[in-house]
Amino acid sequence: MVYLGMQYTVFEPVEVVAHFNRMNIEIIKFRRNNTVYRVSSFVHKWRLKEGDNHITHFVVECRDKNIICELAYYHKDLKWELIQYDHLE
Repeated sequence: MVYLGMQYTVFEPVEVVAHFNRMNIEIIKFRRNNTVYRVSSFVHKWRLKEGDNHITHFVVECRDKNIICELAYYHKDLKWELIQYDHLE
């Protein structure tokens, strides 16, 4: 599932700083191509299952960089991926 309305689809691994509290994940910031994006607001979240892997998708805004993006967390592999992004208007 891809959140509709974003212009750039990339599917790139990213480094994420997040706070884990039981089943809740709060993304604080992430790094892509040596640029740090601080998350200013959470827009939406959903969870999918692919085989034995759970994947949580997050749509967040990074107002300081003027973007909205979809990030995915792969629970089995403990990996993060930037799925897509777009510029805020």
